[in-house]
Amino acid sequence: MSASPFIRKSLVLLLALGLFPSLSFGAEREPWSKEIVNLFATLPVQDGGRIKPLDTYAQFTMLQLNGKRSFTTEDGERLKPVPWLLDALFYPEIASTYQHFIVDNYDVISAMGVEIHDKRRSRYSYDELKPGVDTLMNLAREYNEIDAKKRDLVQQGVLDLTNNVFLFTQLIHFMDFAEARFTVKGDTVLGQAFPEEEGLPMSVTLERAMKVLGSLRGNPDNLGDDAVNAVVADFSQLLEDLEAPAMRAQAIALFPPSDPEAKEWQSPADVMASAIAEVHGTPVSLSMLGALEKLPAVKDDRAAFTEAAKQLESETVALATERGEYSKVPLEVHYYKGKYIFYSQWLYVLSFLVVAISWLIPRSKWIHYAAPATVLFPTLLLIIGITLRCIIRDRPPISTLYETILFITATAVLVSLFIEYVNRQRVAVAMASFLGMAGMFLAYRYEMKEGVDTMPSLVAVLDTNFWLATHVTIINIGYAAGMLSGAIAHVYIVSRLLNFKKDNKEYYRSLNRMVYGVLAFGLVFSTVGTILGGIWANDSWGRFWGWDPKENGALMIVLWSLVILHAKMGRYIKELGISQGAIILAMIVAFSWWGVNQLGVGLHSYGFTSGIMNALVVYWVFELLVIGLGAVVWLRDRNDAAASKTATAS
Repeated sequence: MSASPFIRKSLVLLLALGLFPSLSFGAEREPWSKEIVNLFATLPVQDGGRIKPLDTYAQFTMLQLNGKRSFTTEDGERLKPVPWLLDALFYPEIASTYQHFIVDNYDVISAMGVEIHDKRRSRYSYDELKPGVDTLMNLAREYNEIDAKKRDLVQQGVLDLTNNVFLFTQLIHFMDFAEARFTVKGDTVLGQAFPEEEGLPMSVTLERAMKVLGSLRGNPDNLGDDAVNAVVADFSQLLEDLEAPAMRAQAIALFPPSDPEAKEWQSPADVMASAIAEVHGTPVSLSMLGALEKLPAVKDDRAAFTEAAKQLESETVALATERGEYSKVPLEVHYYKGKYIFYSQWLYVLSFLVVAISWLIPRSKWIHYAAPATVLFPTLLLIIGITLRCIIRDRPPISTLYETILFITATAVLVSLFIEYVNRQRVAVAMASFLGMAGMFLAYRYEMKEGVDTMPSLVAVLDTNFWLATHVTIINIGYAAGMLSGAIAHVYIVSRLLNFKKDNKEYYRSLNRMVYGVLAFGLVFSTVGTILGGIWANDSWGRFWGWDPKENGALMIVLWSLVILHAKMGRYIKELGISQGAIILAMIVAFSWWGVNQLGVGLHSYGFTSGIMNALVVYWVFELLVIGLGAVVWLRDRNDAAASKTATAS
């Protein structure tokens, strides 16, 4: 994500905050009730181009700042995302003391000129960072001019922290508008609409002002030029007064537009702008704005706060439902509360331990049957999680890089379980548990590192369910098969190296059949998927093939698979050579799956993931070492054969 818009917005926002200091808030607050948390969790908002629960917004906002989905205060209170967000909105002075800004390198903090913690990677509060915010902004402006690929860790860390500080600053000042009061003094028609001595909240002010201007627009001849000029002057002054607090209320778009044709939801700032533009006002949005305004005033009275929250939630949900945009919100809340992916990850770890025990106790029938069962349960949770994501988004199972991890893991595990059902060697079930565990940890690390919603709106070229269901799904089945064949090949080479079951030729023939069968299975899907990708490219970009890096990666998978199969048919390679070739295939799959995205070129460059290249290099080096071990086995077998031949001849 480019830092440029964040830097520009930060400067504007900080200017506004400097001109209009925030109001004072109490230093204590009662814990949020379960009812309040649930009301806000299911409140729909628009973020990243899609409608989602406030719970999802809070989760990934907290993850971006904190690196985790929970936070423990100094008082020992464990805050989850929604209560944390409510603190930021309604008790900003308290939230500003929470040490939830994760900083990986204390050189970033040192560059700001503020006190650093003892640990290199630590968490800081907004109050700790605040004295250095001006310096941080100046550094961010400077580092933002540097090409992203040329930035060092400190420079990138400064930009990341700037984005996080800006985001948090928006949240803690989001409700400032609710405390502001407005009026118009004078004898003009506009002034007469504000007879109260004390000012009015923004929603009432907008409603009255828009009615006056609407009536004037309908009867322009009722006033003379001087009176019109006076009204214009009063209205201009009122707009200036409204603009400053409204400017801070842009972070969350939680008001569905009353126009059924409009797609963009509104923040309080947008409500003000649209009310002015339409002159007659937007009664529905102003009503919801009024409901939101009530909350800060009754925040310490939990019963009154709950009633005000119910009003806001009911009005928002009713309009969102009328627009057909709410039905998936409760399901998404359930998906994240269910933690299907999280639990599958740890159940795969348990299954791997059970499988390991089954190898240590090979004659135990109980363990023998328990091992596949322990793999099935986390796989079922993973499939449920993938299915729920499909329903929530109305999409096929794969539309993001994160979802490729889930789908490829599930596919590899299911194929492994099928192989185990066929040959009962307990190797495939071991592969199933290991690949399930590895895939889920990769998904977890990816989500934690990126810290962004894993169900985002799609870039235009991917916004097609047909091609996502055909090309993308099929090509990823090919990826899964390529990785699985390479994984089984590891077992073959390591077994040969350690002389495991040395005299059991059927064991090695079985492993070879697994590698060969999965490789052939993957070739079919990779070939069909690549051809479908060309058809999609022709439909989207007007050419079937353009030697794009992603296209080249897919072609390399197909060609190398064909090389292995033809080399086997021509008897140029045998069992060991097939396994070494399968490992090379897995390396090519990793390159096509992740590596080409790092090049930042071509029409498929939308999958870039920062920092992944180092992990890929480590993976490729490791695989080369395993291939080297295969070469050691080959040399040893050759020497043994030569020695045996010599002994026989003598």
